[in-house]
Formats: sequence, structure tokens, C-alpha cells
Amino acid sequence: MEYFPNYNTAIDMNPAEWARAREVEGWNGIVASDHYWIDDKPFPHLWVTLTRMADATDRITLGSSFANNLFRSPVEFAQASLALQVASNGRFEAGLGAGWNELEMVQTGQTYPPAPVRVSMYREAMTIVRDLITTGTCRFEGEYYNVDVPMLGPMPEKPPLLVGACGGPRTIREITPLLDRIEVKGSGKATRGGALDFAALAQTTFDDIRALTDRVRAVNEHIPIGFFALVAVGEGPEIDEMAGALGNGFYSNLVGSSEKVAEGLESLGRAGISRVQLTEYVPGSIEALAPHLLN
Repeated sequence: MEYFPNYNTAIDMNPAEWARAREVEGWNGIVASDHYWIDDKPFPHLWVTLTRMADATDRITLGSSFANNLFRSPVEFAQASLALQVASNGRFEAGLGAGWNELEMVQTGQTYPPAPVRVSMYREAMTIVRDLITTGTCRFEGEYYNVDVPMLGPMPEKPPLLVGACGGPRTIREITPLLDRIEVKGSGKATRGGALDFAALAQTTFDDIRALTDRVRAVNEHIPIGFFALVAVGEGPEIDEMAGALGNGFYSNLVGSSEKVAEGLESLGRAGISRVQLTEYVPGSIEALAPHLLN
């Protein structure tokens, strides 16, 4: 199993220092998310953050998890991904997501499309990106995007792997064929309404996760599958409150002692998961898990 900690502003450390610390600890890779803010936490700019991480490290894999398709042109995403692949000496994985947080769209004067439209936009954007990162050119006419890009660069020796996040039957069916790696979202139902719904998250079971990986395998038998994990290690009122909100669902296994959370994460291997993205809900969770997950 591979583990990729996610950088967010709950961490009181700059991206370069954080990335160096994770490389020294021995994690398989690191990722950064693409938001303006979530709740009371502002997020740093995705591409600036990843560039600082690339400059600060030598070996560790880097990824966007995930660039927000509602914020970004697929051409801009492809151009940034190519540049980061060059800057990191081939260590970048280009992760693009459909976008899910309604509030940050509305409060920045942007339109938050309904779910079917977001999926259609996502499929068209992924088609464009696939062409651009492999050939540097793309001509595409769709319902939401029309591009005629004669050249894009810098073109690296090897293109970055293209990674997507999928949680529903339609996205798995339509997006998987375009990808080199997929992350299944056990939290898909919990974010479908435009915000993180803990009641919906609490309903996610291990069997639900296995069903997602089975759907992926029906489309592409060999594609590597990852998983989004919201982790909270520790004890006290905040941990107790979160554990109570998650009930008996699978995500409740990712709240509590470091031993309990590590065991819950490792169990994902039985569902066909080979990589886990770790987003910490409580600061310090990543460091607490390191002794149990890094051998």
C-alpha cells in the first residue's frame, strides 16, 4: 500500500518545509488540494504550492489532488502539469477533479453547475487534457469546451500520469478510460450536494468501497486504484465528536488512536485499493501515523 499525505492549511508549516519533512519520513508521495478556502481555513494557490514542493524535494512523487475543473481551463491545467513534470524531473502526477464545493464558487461570483453538468464538463476537460499532455496539441469541439491548441509546452520526456477522482457510476464509466490512475471517492455521496455532509459520510461502508473498485475493474481491469481518507488521530472532545458523527460507517475506523486508524487504512487493501491519500482533519495526524504506516 502507498500513502500520500495531503498538504492543507491546518498545518503550521510552509509547503517547502512540509514537503521536505514528508520526504525524510519516507512517504511514497505528497499531494496538494485546490481550494480558495474550506470552512475557516484558507488554502494556498495550487500551482505555487506544488512548485515549492518540487523545488524542496528530490525523490518523492508529487500530485495535485485534485485541481478543480470548475476553477481552471483544461488548457491551463495541462500547461501547468507539463511544467511541473519538467520542474520535478518526472515526479509529477496530474490529478484533475470535477469540483464539489458550492460555497466557494458562489461567494467568488462563479456558477456552480448541477451534478450532471459537472460530470459532462469533467469528461470533456479530461479528453482535452489527455491529448495536450501526450501530444502538446488538441482540437476539440464539445458542449462546454471548444479548443484549437496548436502547441503547448514544455513537453517533458515522459508525460505526467493523468489521475481522476470518481465516486458515481457515470463518472467511473466515462472517466476511467481516460486515466492512468483513479481515486475512488467513498465520500462521493457526502459531497454531491456541494458541501461535506458527515451524515452521508457516516453511511459509507466497506462494502460500498469494494463496490466502487468492482465498478472500476469492470471498465479497466488493470488501472491502479486509490482512495481518499479523512483521518483524525488523537483523543479528546474533538475526536469524540467526530467519531460520534461518523457512527459505524467505514470512516469511523479512521478516527481515534494511531493504531486503530492505521489498521483501518491497511484494511483498504482487501477492497483492491493500492494507494491512499491522507487528508488530516486533526493537525498532527500524519506524523502520528508515520511509525505505523512506513516500514
